Amino acid sequence: MATKLAINGGEPVRSKPFPTWPTLDASDMEAFARIYESGQWGIGGTSVPEFARQFAEFQGAKDGVCVNSGTSALYLALKAAGVCPGDEVITTAYTFQATVVAILMTHAVPVFVDTAPDTFLLDASKVEAAITEKTKAILPVHIAGYPADMDALVAIAHRHNLKVIEDCAQAHGAEWRGRGVGSWGDFGCFSFQSSKNLCAGEGGIILTNDREAYERVWALHNCGRTPPDAELGNIEPFGGNFRMTEWQAGLLLSRLTRLEEETNYRHMNMRWLDGWFGEIPGIKVTPLDPRATRGGCHGYKAIFDSEEFEGISRETFLKAMRAEGIPIGYWYTTPMYRASFLASNLFGQDVDYAEVHCPETEKVCQTGLSLSQNVLMGSEEDMEDIIKAAIKVRRNVNELK
Repeated sequence: MATKLAINGGEPVRSKPFPTWPTLDASDMEAFARIYESGQWGIGGTSVPEFARQFAEFQGAKDGVCVNSGTSALYLALKAAGVCPGDEVITTAYTFQATVVAILMTHAVPVFVDTAPDTFLLDASKVEAAITEKTKAILPVHIAGYPADMDALVAIAHRHNLKVIEDCAQAHGAEWRGRGVGSWGDFGCFSFQSSKNLCAGEGGIILTNDREAYERVWALHNCGRTPPDAELGNIEPFGGNFRMTEWQAGLLLSRLTRLEEETNYRHMNMRWLDGWFGEIPGIKVTPLDPRATRGGCHGYKAIFDSEEFEGISRETFLKAMRAEGIPIGYWYTTPMYRASFLASNLFGQDVDYAEVHCPETEKVCQTGLSLSQNVLMGSEEDMEDIIKAAIKVRRNVNELK
């Protein structure tokens, strides 16, 4: 292995790119051709209901409603859960803004709870203390496909008569105790946006095991109409147009046939990286909870310890790794309670988050490391290059001082 760091003019560990995303397959084009020839591109087609059925089964849920985005999925689930203006929804401070925007779209109030140490995930042990008489729901996020503690969160919700809405935007294929995430709470919300492990450019789905909830969501997403397989009748007299097209559903049906194999492959690479990163001083792995039988593998997470890495900053480490040909980065750098749109009162919520402080979230915002899901689709040689680069940077850390 070359000793001089590439950032200082040495030879990089690798120069070839990692796998790109999305993967391409002839079956995807065949799906488009079938839809085109059918003449049914929206309402009345068969691909949307068939994908809803197959994906619900894949995640272990009874029913699914396909929608036009993951944000819409969260918003409609909140509405179907009965969240009203002024209600409170408990969620994590470490997430993408769509989680919080969906709450604000219902004119409810996001209540932020800290993450558990070095997990990037909502700390279930701190949720109960945040519950008030205004609390209506708990909204955990399975960041990067690492499942949150669904045992504890569901138990808390049952004790306090609250709804659980899982944000599974990054968790396709993830399992908690052998059953897919999105089937544990009252609603499970997924995204099929371009970067997701199951993607169609845009799109989303809401999963549920409750028949009334299913029919309510279906009406909300389709202009108040009663679903064709209704058992309870018209239980929601209004709704908007949040429908998925046949084009998206056809592509998703094609790509779903590859998701199981791709998820298992990424999962294998993640476990391999855990073993090797754990041997490098200054890099702390964040393994799956033992009860999480499979990760969704939307990305790889780790913690950078500057002190253990001889005082080198995370930013310097990232620059050195990228110079070696490794596209490593981080997830989120700002806790959601510091998001500018909360301060601007865009949704009419006069809530002051200035005194909110979630120390573990703030820590992980500054120390988190990530590798994206397309990197996890790499070969054994690709994974070895990631570790070689990290070891090279660690051994030659004095060059960075």
